[in-house]
Amino acid sequence: MFAYTTAAAVFTFFVIAPLSMANNMTLWLLMYSFVMFLFMFFMVSKTAFSIGKAERYDNNLHPNIAKGFLYGTAAMIPYLILGLIHLLIFDNSLEIGLRIFHYIFRCALGPMYFMINTLEYTWYAFLAAYATVPVISGLWYIMGLKGIEKLSITKKIKDDEDFLK
Repeated sequence: MFAYTTAAAVFTFFVIAPLSMANNMTLWLLMYSFVMFLFMFFMVSKTAFSIGKAERYDNNLHPNIAKGFLYGTAAMIPYLILGLIHLLIFDNSLEIGLRIFHYIFRCALGPMYFMINTLEYTWYAFLAAYATVPVISGLWYIMGLKGIEKLSITKKIKDDEDFLK
């Protein structure tokens, strides 16, 4: 939860720069959101990997492949609750207090904005945004649990290069 919250806070703090650019504000915001997504991806993946690696050697913690997905889901629950509350009460004609809540909701999902915007604000855009952290967390936790230090794609490419010589 800390890794995603940090990415959302950094997004909120630095969102002023893309918003201050009058020309192509949406494009700048999408690019900024993608950069923050990469920042969040590296933080979540590194954290999940190190937790998986630590639990690999500690049998008292009962390591399980599903734990990484559960950690990611638990981290997104506050944001899911925020989204459900937003869905129930938001209306463009509401007073200022609820408009502020709307902006808090938008900043909380800031690192996922490029995904939500690309999928045109549909229900599956929000589903994909909320599922991203659990999937990243789960996959990198499994890598740490299994002791996979780096992906084996590079070895396959190297073998292909040697074949072509």
